Amino acid sequence: MSGQFDFGVRVGMTFIVIASSASALSVGGVLLYIAYSTVTIQRNALRRWSTDTHIHYYFLNLMIFYFIQTVGGFMSIKWIVEARVYPGPFCTAQGLFAHVGDVGVALRYAIALHMLQVLVLEWSFPPRFALLILAIIWLVILLLVVMPNVVQHNIYGPTGYWCWIDGSTVEQIGLDYIWMWLAAVLNSISYLFLVLVIRRLILAGGNKFRWWGRQERGIPYEAGSSVERVRAIQMLFYPLVYIIAVLPISAARFAQFNGHDVPFAVTIFTDTLFASSGLFDTILYGFTRPRLMPRRPSHDIQSALLARFPTVRIAHDRLP
Repeated sequence: MSGQFDFGVRVGMTFIVIASSASALSVGGVLLYIAYSTVTIQRNALRRWSTDTHIHYYFLNLMIFYFIQTVGGFMSIKWIVEARVYPGPFCTAQGLFAHVGDVGVALRYAIALHMLQVLVLEWSFPPRFALLILAIIWLVILLLVVMPNVVQHNIYGPTGYWCWIDGSTVEQIGLDYIWMWLAAVLNSISYLFLVLVIRRLILAGGNKFRWWGRQERGIPYEAGSSVERVRAIQMLFYPLVYIIAVLPISAARFAQFNGHDVPFAVTIFTDTLFASSGLFDTILYGFTRPRLMPRRPSHDIQSALLARFPTVRIAHDRLP
């Protein structure tokens, strides 16, 4: 956007910076706490954070990408202060952070696919196998960043109120949005399937699947139904939170790509919501996946129920 930003534009952009800051603080706090528990707390202590499962690797990687993404959003404070956006090294850096963060967070469906692999397909791999998956993720991101910049020299530049991929609609979709949409679809399919398994509507045994009969799921299911219902509801929150963050901004961008005039208020609202996704996910994982956080052992109601009903515990123990 050429020219100076007026007061209303700068106020609107401030909301995005605040949301990015909140996400950065929450994600950064988790990363610092993990680093503290890993380095400072004695080995084998109950509160020490360790990579016991694949999910621990994926979760740490997700938090790192969220932090990169939030840094890109926070950098807009420069454009607010100067009341304009212009190309340069700082602009390129913001575009790079936003691009890497968006795609890295989108590749979160590695977590969903791992859950599907363990809980449904019952495939077993050592935790360090996750390092291979993470290496592939970083390689994909490296190719998405390096190749376009080698071909076009620099794909990042001013795109309205901040800096991002300054190219054609096809480039913006292919290098960024398609990965976000793919993540939303794969997360939804994976977690919905997991819900069907946990709720015992589908019987999964190795590579075979079939619907549970009414009599089959009646007897063992009743004992742990309350725990399984809670777990099933929790499963639905993971794709739901991501879709809530991605769908509005995607709809606004689609309208813009098709030549429609998107109101500034809509742009600010959708981008603020998207910038808050790091905060949302940190809260979500903190409450629903407590084993991913370094903490003292607790004896909650759910743990008591699991101890009382071993049939439910078998399925639950596969979950982090």
